[in-house]
Amino acid sequence: MDIIDSWWAIIRDGLYHIHPIQFVIIGLLFGWMTGSILSAVFSAVFASVVYLAVDLLWPVIFNHAVFAMPVFDAPFWHFFLSLSFAFLVVTLAIYIVKSIFEGIRG
Repeated sequence: MDIIDSWWAIIRDGLYHIHPIQFVIIGLLFGWMTGSILSAVFSAVFASVVYLAVDLLWPVIFNHAVFAMPVFDAPFWHFFLSLSFAFLVVTLAIYIVKSIFEGIRG
């Protein structure tokens, strides 16, 4: 049970730092592009990379801030892991709903 608690602590801490609007837009785009369950895993990881790129480049483009690379320490990887998990849930949910509607439509 300690393993589950530690994983939940990692994911919970990372979920607090996700911007909801940006997450929903990227999640919907990658969810509609998902064609299988295996591609949902790759879509979730790639959506996390796109999310981080947008999060880093947004202030540079629109506020003329100085670009700063993220520090690849433990909190960064905790955030990336929780972001990937959240995108995996979203892409799988969209894939399942899309598959149900395609099955009904024929």
